[in-house]
Amino acid sequence: MHTMRKIASLLLCLTLALCAAAACAETETDIFAALEGYEWSFSSGVGGWSTDLRILPDGSFSGEYHDSEMGDSAEAYPDGTVYSCSFTGTMKLVEQADENSWVIRVENLQRDEGQEPEAIEGGIRYILADTYGLSEGDEMRLWKPGTPLSAIPEGLRFWTHAEEIESPAEALTDWFLSSEKNESGFVGFKAETVGMANPWLDMTAEELQAASGVAFGAWEGAENICWRYLPSENLAEMQFTWESSDFCARVQPAELAPGEMMNISGIYYAWEDEEPVRVNGCDGTIATAKTGSVDWVELCQWYDAAAGRMCSLSVASTDIDGLNLVAIAEEIF
Repeated sequence: MHTMRKIASLLLCLTLALCAAAACAETETDIFAALEGYEWSFSSGVGGWSTDLRILPDGSFSGEYHDSEMGDSAEAYPDGTVYSCSFTGTMKLVEQADENSWVIRVENLQRDEGQEPEAIEGGIRYILADTYGLSEGDEMRLWKPGTPLSAIPEGLRFWTHAEEIESPAEALTDWFLSSEKNESGFVGFKAETVGMANPWLDMTAEELQAASGVAFGAWEGAENICWRYLPSENLAEMQFTWESSDFCARVQPAELAPGEMMNISGIYYAWEDEEPVRVNGCDGTIATAKTGSVDWVELCQWYDAAAGRMCSLSVASTDIDGLNLVAIAEEIF
């Protein structure tokens, strides 16, 4: 009788273990199936870089990373350098952390075979890079839409881009896959949303001047300079890096009343320490905002009434102490 009870107990434990495993597998299938049709993007929105993912219902994924540095050029590649790679891997559900999030482990990750370490094509140098934003063995957190922003670690909220809209939401409107280890965050969009053509046109400085009439000056020591144009808004833009900070200069024609301003920077925060400034004899303002990831964003904007155009210069940096954004603006505008 004792032996029969022992066997029955072992069978019950085995049955419970199998049921638990089946339930976990079903949950895993359900959560990855819910992500089908989404594209995932990790990008600051400042600078020509991003890591993009596609996750399939079985947890496998593929993606690409690219970083365009148009100022890194030479005679053999006058149009700059692009660091990039394509990669594949698999993810596995670890557990549901709470009602809003799941822990997801990157089981394996490898760059696709056959990618050339370096090549020059069409005036651009292409260099094979490592993946950026995720790594093998990393346990990431998947957050569902509707999660309060206060639940996201402060250092990762910047990557949700929820604070960049003019009226910031208090909760996530999209899926969000974050990594504290890699200090990254991927926003999930329906494929039909991100599949639209990029409305921005990458140009040379000369092409931008011909299209918009705007000629940006050079800032000594600036790197990774790129020029872009948004035809639908007649908006000219120059991006560059300097001393590990990312800058974005913009100009747009506008007819404004005296004292009127409009934000053409594309970034919207609860600005602090706003004060009036003069840029090349024009009235403007300068203000800062705490972001939590790059630490600080500073925005200088002014209206050039004589030329009939609105101007802005923003910087994302870990340290803005000693940075004179007005002096930089006067040099490049």
